[in-house]
Amino acid sequence: MTRFASLALASAAMLVSPGGAHAQAAAPSQQDAAIETTRGTLPDGTDYRIDFPKHWNGTVLVGLDYAGRGDPLEGDVNTANRMLVAQGYAMAGTTRKVTGWAIQLAAANAVRTLDIFEARYGKTRHAIELGSSQGGHVAAVSVQAYPARWSGAVVQCGGLSGSVGQWQGKLDAVFAAKVLLAPDSDLPVIHIPPDFQAHALPAWRKLMEGAQQTPQGRARIALAAKLGQLPEWSDNARPQPGADDLPARQQGLYGSLALGLALVNQAMSSRSQIEALAGGNISSNVGVDYAALLKHVDPDGLVGRLYQQAGVSLADDLDALARAPRLAADPKAIAYVASGVFDGDLRVPVLTVNGIGDPISVVASQQAYEAAVEAAGKTSMLRQTYTASAGHCGFKPAETLAAVQTLMHRLDSGTWDSTTAEAMTRKAQATGAGESRFISFTPPRFARPYGACDLAQALQAAHVKPLETPGQTLPACRNATPGE
Repeated sequence: MTRFASLALASAAMLVSPGGAHAQAAAPSQQDAAIETTRGTLPDGTDYRIDFPKHWNGTVLVGLDYAGRGDPLEGDVNTANRMLVAQGYAMAGTTRKVTGWAIQLAAANAVRTLDIFEARYGKTRHAIELGSSQGGHVAAVSVQAYPARWSGAVVQCGGLSGSVGQWQGKLDAVFAAKVLLAPDSDLPVIHIPPDFQAHALPAWRKLMEGAQQTPQGRARIALAAKLGQLPEWSDNARPQPGADDLPARQQGLYGSLALGLALVNQAMSSRSQIEALAGGNISSNVGVDYAALLKHVDPDGLVGRLYQQAGVSLADDLDALARAPRLAADPKAIAYVASGVFDGDLRVPVLTVNGIGDPISVVASQQAYEAAVEAAGKTSMLRQTYTASAGHCGFKPAETLAAVQTLMHRLDSGTWDSTTAEAMTRKAQATGAGESRFISFTPPRFARPYGACDLAQALQAAHVKPLETPGQTLPACRNATPGE
């Protein structure tokens, strides 16, 4: 159990379930007597929950965060869950309270929950991973690590550039912000202290707030955010900025970097967890040319125009980034997160959904996953969809229902139904669950991909073996050249 465990083990009498788990005797839920609800704890103390409808259609949807965040069948945000159960889907899942960012353990717990479900209710027709955010990452890892146990996955707003790739992109933004805004400070970029909430995070926020007050600071914030491929629109309360509205675009980048559930917050909180679990830093910027990187991530020159307006030299700041000492990853830490790196060798169908203005699961990460799948020759197994939405996750019920319906069509027929924006919108409308925001979109190329061959090369060079979790398949390098 990690130091992030926060357990509340039930004191009621328990029944022994498969895999050493304990379950409370099943009882009809308060929401609907036709739904049988089972709650319990897995061997590591993780809570799980199963909701089984009387008229089960043979499919169970399993996901991280289904248990432990209030009743998943009550409240406005859970409309999609209620409608899925009403359609005959069983739903089940766990919490992240014990495993935290130990993605491989969360994936193992998903399988344990599936075992409990099948022991109680029988073999499923389809077992589907359905997850959002970290749950989306877990879903993608689960179908890679346990391809024989899952029929497919719906991955919403997941970190699909992988455990290392996504954190290298985040590293670039925070590294640049420190070098350009507070080079002599002790603000952490890696090796986040346990008390970050008391000191480091408030200091980072204060720095960002102050920098946003000046033209020079705003230009540097934009540069840092662009290097992390953060969106220029991350708040649904604001309209998506137009191409010529430079102040609004910069404000969007500032929001993605520093406001609310934004990168700076995650760079302290989540990185702190990951480093504690992995025993070191998992991301590197050794050898990164930030001037070249900027050309890739800022094709219309927004950053250059903001620097020009601010009367500050972009060339000088890029030189400062070039001179700044680089941060190396710890191979042993990378070995710990190895199962979260994607090799693209899909054995079951996967449908992804991502908002174009997500500052945590940046939309470019979808391209990293697509590239890995294409390199593995498995494009027939993947379909990707996008919504005109800002902020992290926050999908409409109709969008989730349409995604599940689309994957079910693929599983039942053996072929994909259309996943164009128009087709997804029609499916969403047919659910009767309200509005949807599907759009046609091609994500930009992810700037700092980290695939299975990069992983193999790094671990081999350091004579370190990847962490192996019993029963899980590790990502495999099938390319001659790492990074291809």
